[in-house]
Amino acid sequence: MVEEKVSTPVLKSTEWCAPVVIVPKSDVNVRICVNMLELYKNVMRELHPLPKAEYTLNLSVGEKMFSKLDTNSGFWQIPLDNKSSYLTTFITLFGRLRFQRLPFGISSAPENF
Repeated sequence: MVEEKVSTPVLKSTEWCAPVVIVPKSDVNVRICVNMLELYKNVMRELHPLPKAEYTLNLSVGEKMFSKLDTNSGFWQIPLDNKSSYLTTFITLFGRLRFQRLPFGISSAPENF
């Protein structure tokens, strides 16, 4: 993630430092996750209600084309500002890192994506 500029080392003290959690996958591999539970308790979420499916479908009546978009690592496409980035600091065996891009799992990520 450092090479992809998704995260970067943290060299100064921070208010937050989340632990890493190892989660087994269905095969022999593992998934490395960051437990942001303490951060979630302090995140102010923006509400962006989605329209009802019926309303959206009615808008497409008579149309001839339909588009679908599936993004790879979608949240990572959104950069974090510097202050927010330090709130995502997490600890690993190799030191502390912080996300520079929106990580999957932040409670407010879907509203910003």
